[in-house]
Amino acid sequence: MARTERAPDPLAAGAAGARLARGGSLRIAAYAVAITLSVAVLPFVTRHLGRVAYGRYVVVTTLMLIVTALSEGGIASLGVREFASGDERERREFMRSLLGIRIALSGAGALAAIAFALLAGYPPVEVEGTAIACAGLLLAGVQVTLTVPLTAALRLRWLAALDVTPPIVTSIVLIALVLAGAPLLAFFSAAVIAYATGLALTAALVRGQVALRPAFDRTRWLTLLRDSAVFAAATALATIYFQIVLVATSVIASSQQTGSFSIAFRVLTVVNGIAVVLVSSAFPVLLRAAQDDDERLRTSVGGLLEASLLLGGWLSLLVVSAAPFAIRVLGGSKFPGAASDLRILGAGIAATYVSAVLAMTLLSARAYALLIAIGVAMIALSIALCATLIPSHGAHGAALVTLTLELVLVCVYGVVVLVTQPALRPPLARAARIAAAVGIGFVAALVPALSPVVAALVGSAALALSALALRAIPTELRALVRPR
Repeated sequence: MARTERAPDPLAAGAAGARLARGGSLRIAAYAVAITLSVAVLPFVTRHLGRVAYGRYVVVTTLMLIVTALSEGGIASLGVREFASGDERERREFMRSLLGIRIALSGAGALAAIAFALLAGYPPVEVEGTAIACAGLLLAGVQVTLTVPLTAALRLRWLAALDVTPPIVTSIVLIALVLAGAPLLAFFSAAVIAYATGLALTAALVRGQVALRPAFDRTRWLTLLRDSAVFAAATALATIYFQIVLVATSVIASSQQTGSFSIAFRVLTVVNGIAVVLVSSAFPVLLRAAQDDDERLRTSVGGLLEASLLLGGWLSLLVVSAAPFAIRVLGGSKFPGAASDLRILGAGIAATYVSAVLAMTLLSARAYALLIAIGVAMIALSIALCATLIPSHGAHGAALVTLTLELVLVCVYGVVVLVTQPALRPPLARAARIAAAVGIGFVAALVPALSPVVAALVGSAALALSALALRAIPTELRALVRPR
């Protein structure tokens, strides 16, 4: 009888690191395409809608992000963790129940979003836009759930394709709406069309691996929710503090101030999305290493921290130095003061990138209680700072709140990881060299006589040369470009 050989484990040590580096880089490249499309479309949208209407558009979009975080229920991450165990039949039943829960939680989240829009006294167009966006929320939730088999198998090339599909469709629809002279309400449909397209592609990719028909089994649901409730709270509370600032601005400040802050906030959200792509691509590897290989986990965390510090520092340099040019291109003269807001927000990007890795490290170590406590504290701090700074300083106050939150969070995460996970403490020599290279880049970029674009280019060149001279390039990135 012929022996049946097992398929190679995509998460096993050795190949996973290189596969993650190349696949993660591909996902970042796909996200770069998405950013390019968003940036290309944004000037047309902002000029068509104007400051107030665009602010309302971004407020509804941000509200959807908060609802998604609260209603996600740890579904996607739980699926990645559990999908690798069990036989094919168990996987299919597991995914059916996962889809059912996802639909139910998204429905509950949609009702909560509409209720909040009504209670907050939003104008009718924002309430109606929230209702339309909730349809996209449901489609996006199902699509993300269906990517579980692809993420668990590190099929990052297909994930990269899925990352870029909705932005492409969204950009096409937004341009069509601008050309048609459509009112604000119609713009909320762009995400619905985009997520429907992404869902169709994802379903086609996993059709042979999972059942696409959801199961509404209350007994199995209770079991899954019991497993994911704490995980969900840990992940959701650690992210929504950021979006709360814009929603608070929309309630506390004027529509004009909200509009000015919204464009800077939108740029920051796009840039910070790269960190999400990076750490979500690495999560399966961290989970596997956390189970049985402490040294591999320490090495993986150290490499991610170094890469995040270098990438986040460079992006921070770009945003801070080129903020006036970016706002002039994206919004023209309709967003006064937004460049200053963006510079304040950009100063915290490196902290955000490091925080993302530290949060994922605690998540892989199952430090859920700590993450929940930190998340609750950050939400309380966010609300307190918003109530203090936004009434008197408007959009600038909101930017200062966001920067303060990012700096506080990275310090808290750093202390918690060092105290609770001493075995994961990475070598600090290269991190110090990276920080020095970023500092040199900032000094070069902030020469007063330089224009924003020239400052960004000079600072980037100084950072790159300093990183090479100080041997501050992370090992994984050197291996990525080294000839085979």
